[in-house]
Amino acid sequence: MDDNTAVPAIDVDEVVKHFVRPLPRLRRLLKPRGPRGPDVVEALRGVSLRVYAGEIFGLVGRNGQGKTTLIKTSCGLIEPSAGRVRVFGHDTVRSLREVKRRVGLVSADERSFYFRLSGRENLTFFARLQGLSGPEIDARTAALSETFELSPVLDRPFQEYSSGNKQRLAIVRALLPDPPLLLLDEPTRSLDPISAEGLRRALRAWAGAGRDKTVLITTHNLSEIEQLCQRVAILSRGRVIECASLSELRQKYARGESVELRVAGVPSAALLAALSAALGEVVARPLDGSTSRLCIERRADDDRLQRLIELAIAGGHAVLGCDTQHFGLMQVLETIEASAVQSE
Repeated sequence: MDDNTAVPAIDVDEVVKHFVRPLPRLRRLLKPRGPRGPDVVEALRGVSLRVYAGEIFGLVGRNGQGKTTLIKTSCGLIEPSAGRVRVFGHDTVRSLREVKRRVGLVSADERSFYFRLSGRENLTFFARLQGLSGPEIDARTAALSETFELSPVLDRPFQEYSSGNKQRLAIVRALLPDPPLLLLDEPTRSLDPISAEGLRRALRAWAGAGRDKTVLITTHNLSEIEQLCQRVAILSRGRVIECASLSELRQKYARGESVELRVAGVPSAALLAALSAALGEVVARPLDGSTSRLCIERRADDDRLQRLIELAIAGGHAVLGCDTQHFGLMQVLETIEASAVQSE
């Protein structure tokens, strides 16, 4: 996916988006202000990124950082104040009809379904609006309902659907026209862990069908990004502060790991003092009267784990085991955001 010669599914080029607060707009009729006055909210501030065909790409960041605005700009729901967005080469402003033909959008808290109609009737209605024929609707509904585990409830009224099934139905509706690009805005936000995992599994099955399907997803669930996405862009204050693969981000920002060494017995105060003097912070956690855990944080290129083992054995404690855990995406994000704030 890093081949820059590939045609981008989404090409965002220096996009800026300003929103004007409604009431100040009336005041500006009487007293004009500049485009960056106090009544203007800058949602996006010169965002540039590329999403390539066939990849699942993640957008992460805190609330209010511009993720949803970027999603809506990428499908033509809102126009950029400056810059341009192209979807498979088509400008979202000048060629909106072509863009809509290629994009399926699933927004958070979808409320456009008809509650008294069944799931199947809802899908048929919206598919007709998009110009699909009866046989196409039946075939695609059956296939997608199977993939997204909707078949058992497809003929129930929508008002009886659980949150998970409502979200699955929204995704199936977006995929009925068979778009090459799927935009998902926090698709698992209101789902329980089992429903969320089922939805992720279905998305992987759809995207991995070998047809160069592309997914752009925003989420606050960092484990979801780690499970689904090949690359991720991190938004902060309307800017992209990093865009890379997860392995590249970890290599750059999170080279360490936490280590828990299980030892026999309970370390004495003298041994803990010696460990702290040699290794820095060492946390001792007694498990019971016969075993303890010695916890440190280390980098991949240091010898602190070896020294910890040597000192524990020298102190008369047999080593029973060792558990390591690499820093995850949360630690990476915290490091990147702290660096971004310091540079501003």
